[in-house]
Amino acid sequence: MLLTTWIWCIGGGAVAGLLAGLLGIGGGLVIVPLLIYLLPIIGVPPELVVPSAIATSLATICMTTASASRAHAKHGLMEKFWLIRVLPGLSVGAMTGAFLVTVVDPDWLKIIFSVVLIALAFRMALPQKTGEPLTSVSKRLVALGSYIIGTISGLVGIGGGALTVPFLSRMRLPVRQAIAISSLGSFVIGCSSVVMFILNGWLSGRETGALGLIHVPAWVGISVASVLFAPLGAKLAHKLPVKQLQRVFAAFLILVAIQLIFN
Repeated sequence: MLLTTWIWCIGGGAVAGLLAGLLGIGGGLVIVPLLIYLLPIIGVPPELVVPSAIATSLATICMTTASASRAHAKHGLMEKFWLIRVLPGLSVGAMTGAFLVTVVDPDWLKIIFSVVLIALAFRMALPQKTGEPLTSVSKRLVALGSYIIGTISGLVGIGGGALTVPFLSRMRLPVRQAIAISSLGSFVIGCSSVVMFILNGWLSGRETGALGLIHVPAWVGISVASVLFAPLGAKLAHKLPVKQLQRVFAAFLILVAIQLIFN
């Protein structure tokens, strides 16, 4: 059983890493459902399964997106103008979402996660606006949008790329640049959330390991595979038709949401 669990973690990490590099997402859309399935088998108490899945997912996202964003940075797509407007809001929002995870009922968290998946699926399937980037847009509006994205991401355990990429696309950033900035944003979301989860686990006594709500063995197994595969995803993002891939991924999100709702 332990070997099977490790195989699932490594396989899930590989898929998450590819998606992180390819679409600028943290991989939580794959990791959270996987961990909700695996953690009860490992022996995590039922009331801690969903919070631990979300916390562990965000911990793996720190590793995955660090590798992916570094690969994207080599292509010169990390424009400072957008980084300083987006990253602070994502960070504060992620900490807010991570706090809410410990307050909201786990069953509601699964429902929230499923609804977010379906909404993202339809959003990703829609055509994106083109033209010159909207550099004249209000800084407060961008900060508010980033904060909301960070809060949702911290609440449901995703890196935020599935929200950040459409958000930046609305600002008319080229999709490859939006993916690159999103990968760094996902890293910020993951790290900010993890700090809150570790502190909350220690202070509340709701721990699944040495790092609070983060399940360390699952984190290690998924992270190792995701870090190895993230650069490959980033390389593919500059070669493959990303818009078509987004539509395929949208269909995948709906399937995951349906699976969570009926289980």
